[in-house]
Amino acid sequence: MPPLTRQQLANRRARRRTELRRRRRRAAVSAVVPAIVVALLLATLWVVLGNSDEGAGGLTAPEIPIGPGDRPKDLPIARAGLVELRLPIDQTRITAIAFHASDNPTSVELQPVGDLEYHTSPRNGRPGPERAAVDVGAPAGTLVYSPVDAVVVGVSPWVLRGRVQGYQVSVEPQNAGDVLVVLTHIGAHDGSAMPTVGQAVRAGQTPLGEVLDLSGVVDQELSRYTADAGNHVAIEVVRTGLD
Repeated sequence: MPPLTRQQLANRRARRRTELRRRRRRAAVSAVVPAIVVALLLATLWVVLGNSDEGAGGLTAPEIPIGPGDRPKDLPIARAGLVELRLPIDQTRITAIAFHASDNPTSVELQPVGDLEYHTSPRNGRPGPERAAVDVGAPAGTLVYSPVDAVVVGVSPWVLRGRVQGYQVSVEPQNAGDVLVVLTHIGAHDGSAMPTVGQAVRAGQTPLGEVLDLSGVVDQELSRYTADAGNHVAIEVVRTGLD
């Protein structure tokens, strides 16, 4: 083979340089494309998660149907001696259930029962039993039903921070005459009559009112477990006949 001329050698070197540049470009593209794909995926996830409904504490807001709710299922939530408290609110509308201590010395210790998830709030200096009351959270306007078969013995204004906020209902359970079940954080519902003294009520069947909206009135303790303001119905079992 005859030796290459200077021009042929120059052309060969030029082709090699061109091929080397092409290889480098292909390698760069091969490295950049996966990075772009990953960035696009992360951006998509950020948009999806960033647009999700979030409330206090970064908790995702549950999807709760519009309206006051249906009658609750016949499910137990707590027991105090012979008294068994049944679910007072449509289960599909519950945001959280939490037991907590009370300042009321006549409050009876509640024993959680059933399969519903619940929390126990810090005592925060309250002297009563650790689980002297239970808060059942739901959006304002949700119907509240009696948690026991009982007779209404008291309906009175409920005062919070010097202002009347709805009313308090006290009922005497059929099977325990030495205690009362007291419900607060409730108000009148347009579609049902207010309870009256002497009225017989059935667990999960007789509406007593609706959950009040206290979001602009007070910071509610239940909000630490919910994605909203923590509106709820509060229930206590208290002893009677004590000085």
